[in-house]
Amino acid sequence: MTEHDKIREQQQTIAEQQEKIKIERKKVIELSEVIERTSLLLSRALELRDPYTKGHSEHVAKMAVNFVTLNHQLNFPKEKIPVIYRAGLLHDIGKMGINEQILNKPTKLTEAEFIMIKHHTKLGYNLIRPLLFDELIGNAILYHHENFDGSGYPEGLKGDEIPLVARILRIADCYDALTSNRPYRPAFKPEAALRIMKENSHCFDPELLAFFVENIKHLTKRFA
Repeated sequence: MTEHDKIREQQQTIAEQQEKIKIERKKVIELSEVIERTSLLLSRALELRDPYTKGHSEHVAKMAVNFVTLNHQLNFPKEKIPVIYRAGLLHDIGKMGINEQILNKPTKLTEAEFIMIKHHTKLGYNLIRPLLFDELIGNAILYHHENFDGSGYPEGLKGDEIPLVARILRIADCYDALTSNRPYRPAFKPEAALRIMKENSHCFDPELLAFFVENIKHLTKRFA
């Protein structure tokens, strides 16, 4: 084999490898799009059972994306931004397993009903786990009601024991819930919602909450 033939063979091998990479990249993109559509579909299916939360999961997802995009100190990996969006879409998916009468109850929940509501974190995690979604999504679903002081659920984690994505969603979820109509109360104004969150600051990572309050207009402007 001449030197020229060797060069041609190497070039052909490189071209074949590049084509394989191109095909695999296309598959990854297509799979990512399917996962995102599936996540959106599941979140909208939940809204059919709980109409008072219409748009809630999308709002939380967009807020979380804005949060990690604007807060450069977090050094959140760019390739994970689509994942945090899906995490926001799916954070409440466990409510699919909760009785609609409890979800839409216009009066205060009984202790037993509240225990059932709290179980939505584990229900959601068990629902999503077989789908092999990113671990970040599982952490978001399971731990987004953990409080920074350890008083939350389901595991009573505190501080940095709580995954970052869950600490972010804890804030976004609470704010959107407060500023949305619920069966048992009308929506709070943004200023009132922030005041309530500050009064209950034990629930939130203090540094993340401070950033949220300072940048609230930028974090919510895309869906206001």
